[in-house]
Amino acid sequence: MSSIVSQLKSDVQNHSVLNHPWLLSRSLELKFDDLLLWLSQEYFVSIGFVDWFLIVASTTRNQKAKIVLVENIWEELGEGKIEDTHVSILESFLGKLGFDLNTNRILPETESYLKDMKKVIEKGFFYGLGALGPANEYLLKLEYSKISDSYQKLKLKTDLPEGKFFQVNLEADEGHSKRMFDLISETAVSSEQKEEVILGNRLALDAREKFYEGLEKISPSVKFVS
Repeated sequence: MSSIVSQLKSDVQNHSVLNHPWLLSRSLELKFDDLLLWLSQEYFVSIGFVDWFLIVASTTRNQKAKIVLVENIWEELGEGKIEDTHVSILESFLGKLGFDLNTNRILPETESYLKDMKKVIEKGFFYGLGALGPANEYLLKLEYSKISDSYQKLKLKTDLPEGKFFQVNLEADEGHSKRMFDLISETAVSSEQKEEVILGNRLALDAREKFYEGLEKISPSVKFVS
């Protein structure tokens, strides 16, 4: 593992977003309303996700980099099968949970997160790699695993559908994050390029924290006493 990949992973693992009270609380106990709230806002993130990759791919002439980024996009888009796109899978999951997407409204904090992410990736190619690789593909694997585990516990107590949404995303994030880390190792060779990747990662992590601040306002975290 290259030194920059080690640093990027460490920056993600030690960032306060993974210790946000809302996420920590729901990793211990997830209620149905919490699940719907989280998924309803992740829906907007999922829509923006592909656009972010397209923007970053457009900022480089490196053909190999474009291939890696487009491979990730192609898989996000269900490899051409509309029913298998990650957005479609999430729409189906929400439908099975009885959630009407026509009533879905984006929270101000979610909207701020999306705007911040766009600003970061528009700063340049290497900022974009940091924002999309460690601060999205790798981070989401860690976030989703917490919610997925709690969903399985909730499913034992409630009649809920199979969590295909979690399975698909966790499997994709594992492969996607490796590709992105490999790409970063190969392309970010100068000190300036590495610094831009590292800063892009940190800015995107800070932005993601806003997402959970929005959830916290709607549904404050539960205080567990050991």
